[in-house]
Amino acid sequence: MFYLTTSLLLLLCSCQKQTEKQATDSGEIIKQVKIQVNAFHAADTSLNAQAMVNLLWPEFTMLADGNYISYKDVSTSSKSFMASLETFHTVWKDLKIVPLDNHHAISSFIFTDSLVAKDGTITQSRGPNTFVWEKRNDEWKVIYGDADHYPVK
Repeated sequence: MFYLTTSLLLLLCSCQKQTEKQATDSGEIIKQVKIQVNAFHAADTSLNAQAMVNLLWPEFTMLADGNYISYKDVSTSSKSFMASLETFHTVWKDLKIVPLDNHHAISSFIFTDSLVAKDGTITQSRGPNTFVWEKRNDEWKVIYGDADHYPVK
């Protein structure tokens, strides 16, 4: 009976430590992903296409305004797109980060963009953005995204 009680007590302690570790991991995941979300925002607003592409895994896919785009699409077109802009002002609000496990998390936010092209054209839009982040070798990058742009009225 003594061994059974001791074994149950050890099992309970082990489970409690795992629960505490999971809670700590969730907080750490949120912190790490938030750093990457902020890096993405910085890349956009500084018109740094390469920094933005560096935050994507090569298997990246995104559903943008009803069209799928791949990593190759983004890596080849983002440099010319950002080079065509004078400014890329974007405000991201209501950021939520949801850890799914130790290697995956979802971030979502509402963006409001105001883009000024070098020819003076101004494009304003707002909408939701969702990223699925994946951690490989201690590095978080986006594996999947979804965004819809609606005109600002």
